[in-house]
Amino acid sequence: MNPEEILVRAGDKWLVLRIADIRYIKADNKVCRVITIHREHILTTPLQVLEADLPRDRFLRVHRCYLVAWSHITALTTNGVYVGSEELPVSRNVLPDLNSRYAMRYY
Repeated sequence: MNPEEILVRAGDKWLVLRIADIRYIKADNKVCRVITIHREHILTTPLQVLEADLPRDRFLRVHRCYLVAWSHITALTTNGVYVGSEELPVSRNVLPDLNSRYAMRYY
């Protein structure tokens, strides 16, 4: 498998997703919603497994329910992060680290 792709289970089938296309992942009850630049996929793979399979330098766990791709972050607020026009919550414990990493990355 290409190192720029991830293999995930969606119900009774397996999908190959390009890592660069993943905007964010949201844990929602017993499924994960993977939001890509093209569409949304509903997966039966747990968020912890997806987080372990994705490159740590390209994704950040911003909340217990959200894993966000650095390249798709468009803005930071005092209690959230924007991915495109969608504001996602950020845990209070993660916010200081997120702000410093964002500043180091772009300034």
